[in-house]
Amino acid sequence: MLQKTPSLVAERKWIRDNLRAKDTLNWSIYNESGVVIGNCGIRVKSADKLAHFGIVIGDKTQWGKGYAGEVINAVGDYVFKKLKYQRFELVLFMDNKRALSVYKKAGFKLDGIRRRYHWNLVTKKFDDDGMMSILKEEWGKKK
Repeated sequence: MLQKTPSLVAERKWIRDNLRAKDTLNWSIYNESGVVIGNCGIRVKSADKLAHFGIVIGDKTQWGKGYAGEVINAVGDYVFKKLKYQRFELVLFMDNKRALSVYKKAGFKLDGIRRRYHWNLVTKKFDDDGMMSILKEEWGKKK
């Protein structure tokens, strides 16, 4: 699947659609100074008792400071303790070693890899996507 940078119109539509969606929750991520440094969200499938997670720390000066791990723990607690779901999952670019490390540290396990699944605009090549998940009983053991 070829990916291109979305237009401002497309981004605004995505935001409006997500605000209306009953199966989506989105949050802003703030640092200690109260500055927005990223966002995250889940798409829930209540019938299957699972939540699909996404996160972006857009401010590169804030990378490596533990924000992603803190957010993953907070959202994971929400998924498993409040919603009482059984699975918390995500998709990541396999060449993103930082993300892979953070997710593994949080207890996520690699379910599988979709080979050459997306076009990387930076490297100008097709890259692999990975599916990772953590189950309710695994989450409970890590706490």
